[in-house]
Amino acid sequence: MVRRVKAFRAVAVRPKKGTKMATRMTSQTVTFQRPFLLAGFSQVQPAGSYTVETEEEQIDSLSFSAWKRTMTIIHLKTGVTTEYQPIDPGELQEALLRDEAQEDPATPPGPDSAAVRHNRARASRFVRRKKF
Repeated sequence: MVRRVKAFRAVAVRPKKGTKMATRMTSQTVTFQRPFLLAGFSQVQPAGSYTVETEEEQIDSLSFSAWKRTMTIIHLKTGVTTEYQPIDPGELQEALLRDEAQEDPATPPGPDSAAVRHNRARASRFVRRKKF
């Protein structure tokens, strides 16, 4: 279920008496060069820059500082409203890698493009064959 809200407000959860819980929120901007779709989205999102926020909770039981991810959300702006959609960070990373790997049809292929590497590997496969 997706909720549309106009403003995002961080809510602090009060831990039980005697325990302390530290949380932190990190924010990053990701850029898609092409339209994309993630699980849970109702429609394809246009190319552009999106803000992704990750909330982490500190694990106190260890002898060293460690953080556990509790939530990752992406800001989807549609007109004057902003949706805060929870996402899987692994799926976001895969979508960014797919977006980066796709070639832009408007630019000529460079010497390291996927199509050139594929054709070079295919040509070398035929050269190496021996006829008996």
